Amino acid sequence: MGEFDGILGALCVAYVLAWGLFGIQSMQSFNYFQKFVDDTVWLRSLVAFLWVLDTLQLVFIGHLLYFWVITNYANPTILSFNIWSLNIGVFVTNFIVLIVELYLARKVFILSRRNAYLTGIIILLSLNYFGFEIAVQVRSFQLKRLVLSHDIKWITSVALASASVADMLIALSLSYYLRKSRTGIKTTDSLVNKLILYAMSTGLLTGICVLIDMICFLAMPGNLVHVAFNIVSGKLYTNSLLVSLNFREVIRRSTNTVFLTNIDPGGTALDFRATTEPDLSVDRSLDTSYNAGAVSSKNLNGMKFSETV
Repeated sequence: MGEFDGILGALCVAYVLAWGLFGIQSMQSFNYFQKFVDDTVWLRSLVAFLWVLDTLQLVFIGHLLYFWVITNYANPTILSFNIWSLNIGVFVTNFIVLIVELYLARKVFILSRRNAYLTGIIILLSLNYFGFEIAVQVRSFQLKRLVLSHDIKWITSVALASASVADMLIALSLSYYLRKSRTGIKTTDSLVNKLILYAMSTGLLTGICVLIDMICFLAMPGNLVHVAFNIVSGKLYTNSLLVSLNFREVIRRSTNTVFLTNIDPGGTALDFRATTEPDLSVDRSLDTSYNAGAVSSKNLNGMKFSETV
């Protein structure tokens, strides 16, 4: 009975949670396409691509559960065999994590005034995670059975640790540079505080989920509880990115004293300017990066904030 709980039970619970998070993601994607019709083609394509990947993950895990529960009903020995859809489903999650972390690394690069060393560390951790996870999936295909060999154990541990550290480093970096952007102006500092809260909550949430995945993998190698966290983590990553993109609308509605305009021809920065204009102007071609700057000694129109939502 414990084998069923640790394998089928864990996957079934994760599958239900994943569908719930997928519903939230679909709603966020719909809102994004409705509100930011002028965003760059690559950014809109990225959102659509992530939605497709999330859908595929659910399809593959659904196939796995159907094969184990329906096709092989009353055949518990099948639970010891590795099924191709399990490996592909986990791989899709790994790909989602890589995409989101690289996107956030780009934001750190902009926010940190092109700090190549910090950004490079995040990128290396993300690529390290993805590369080691590919090695795990290849090795799993070769083994044919759900057995935890020594090489898989250490490779998976290194991969998950890399992803968790990358997430936490992203969260801390964004929060640090946002804090440095405070100017003492109440309205803009209030926005910065909201962005810090967002960066810490989403970054730590994904990082902790991956960390729990690793702990379960090491503590319970005989079941698939860690895969359950892998399934859920993919949905958390896509939702965190979409919250980031849709957060621009929250900023626009939350203030009537800040005039937002594009200050970067490439659409990678926002300029926060104090104004009494009641109508807020937002360049929809922007992504969610904000360019760092300093308060002008002449007037408030020179005030710019570093941020990447």
